[in-house]
Amino acid sequence: MSKPVFVLLHGAWHSPKCWDRLITELEKAGYSAFAPALPSSGSNPPVPDWNADIDIIRSTVSDLVQKHDVIIVMHSFSGMTGGTALEGLDKEACFSKGLKGGVVRLIYMAAFLVPEGSQHSPHGTRDNMLPDMKTGIVTFAPEGAKDMFYQDLDDDAVAELAKDLQPQSFGVFWSTTTYAAWRYVPTTYIECTGDRPSTHAAAQYLLETAKASGTHKIERIIKVDSGHSPFISKPEWSAHTLIKEAGGQV
Repeated sequence: MSKPVFVLLHGAWHSPKCWDRLITELEKAGYSAFAPALPSSGSNPPVPDWNADIDIIRSTVSDLVQKHDVIIVMHSFSGMTGGTALEGLDKEACFSKGLKGGVVRLIYMAAFLVPEGSQHSPHGTRDNMLPDMKTGIVTFAPEGAKDMFYQDLDDDAVAELAKDLQPQSFGVFWSTTTYAAWRYVPTTYIECTGDRPSTHAAAQYLLETAKASGTHKIERIIKVDSGHSPFISKPEWSAHTLIKEAGGQV
């Protein structure tokens, strides 16, 4: 069988460039990876909700499953959009349509794993948001990047990465999930133990809540001693882990 293809979904404030180190390692091992640009990050004017992100994810994956098995890797906020965008794209559903491929695994990397009907924040409020978030777009101060995203990287590396942070459209935080792909597709969660304590605790809570909510296919939880973005700080480890979860040899 041919190797599955990875689709890498970046989180809020980021662009596909954040995956460059991981893509290099995956390609060394003979795997293909696609990192679509999600419009809510860097859009000018800002988008009003996450529908454009959902459309990009669905169109990217829909094209690939015509011929390939696909593994979706979600980081941080894209767990919400990725989890809700994949209805009808799992392997069984694609097989019933006569397609050669389908989504065969989800990998959440310190990402939101949430049930149907979830919002980051109730519409019209700033609940659960950072103090400096304002309507329209949310810019991220470079001096906050290390604490928020890159806890295990040195200051020079963080300064370079912060240059690529994008304004984030505010409306996505009020959007609501309509589907939970982890109920239907085998799922791995990568738990980053060196993340912000509150973020790490939130991830554990989301996993426990999801498992208790009913049907699910959360098969494995992998812990790594890293900050919020192991695909940047530990690209070789991340690639090896993803390949292993894909059923490949490392």
